[in-house]
Amino acid sequence: MERITIAVLSCLLITISSGCLEEFFGNEEVNEEIITRGLSKECINHEEKERCWLILIPESMDFTKVNPLIIDMHGIGGNMYLQHNLTRFANISEEYGVYVAYPQGFNNEWNMADDLCCGDDNDFGFILEMIEVITEKYAVDESRIYSTGWSNGCGMTQRLIAQASEIFAAAACSSMYFLDDPSPNYSPVPFMEIHGLVDELVHYPSVSLVGFYYGVYDVEASLVGAVQNFENWADLNGCQGLLPEIIAIEDDYDIRAYSDCENGAEVRLMTQFYASHNPYLNDYPASSGIGRGKGNPTGIQTTEILWEFLNQHSKGVVNQT
Repeated sequence: MERITIAVLSCLLITISSGCLEEFFGNEEVNEEIITRGLSKECINHEEKERCWLILIPESMDFTKVNPLIIDMHGIGGNMYLQHNLTRFANISEEYGVYVAYPQGFNNEWNMADDLCCGDDNDFGFILEMIEVITEKYAVDESRIYSTGWSNGCGMTQRLIAQASEIFAAAACSSMYFLDDPSPNYSPVPFMEIHGLVDELVHYPSVSLVGFYYGVYDVEASLVGAVQNFENWADLNGCQGLLPEIIAIEDDYDIRAYSDCENGAEVRLMTQFYASHNPYLNDYPASSGIGRGKGNPTGIQTTEILWEFLNQHSKGVVNQT
């Protein structure tokens, strides 16, 4: 028995001296196993309501370093599952090693502008708490938190960066305008909006004709269109120049930009000439045929263009790529 004990102790001493235990306890691969890769649902109690989101962690995620986070918000009447299927940010997540969170709006909508649209829930507070939970749980690069969204989710994206500019490195979204007021402490954030020229729901010239749908009865807000929204963001970001640059022009779209802005916070507008309300490649499953559900008809890689813009920016660093 004594010989067995001595033999066991000898083996342990050899293991320790060889560094095996140190390697075991210090190996990042061990820590990874507690994190579920793929798509999973998480919830919190926010202001006495259960609020949830999907979190996507790609198979390619490198847990030995911090990684960017994208918040991707659905449109009115949509949900977090439909948004995941629509925007194809899952492909970006896997290719670039990016966390993507798809939050769920209460009653399938976002309060993107108090007293205007839509609902009266504190969605702003919910999203900020969600980000706090995610950054505490995962290895998020807090200098590279981005927001995107479609339609009502794009309006919510613009509210977030205008009222919590200290959190977001950049935002890029589609098919909606900013209808609220910025924080008095707003610091310029790079912003891009993509809009279909023949958008039948949130019209390109202005939202006035469909204001009743969103409950937008404020005259000044209802007159905002794609170009006016673009110019408003250029003003907010202290951009210089009487006219924007044309930085890309193709048969089916163009991209205009103000690049000389405070904090390097450029502003862009992409106009898709033949797209309606849905500028993405995937069709929206809740609708069929030409209209709100049909994706852009010319194969524009909308999600990749959104990501290319976001990926250039981080807090304190501009145009990384």
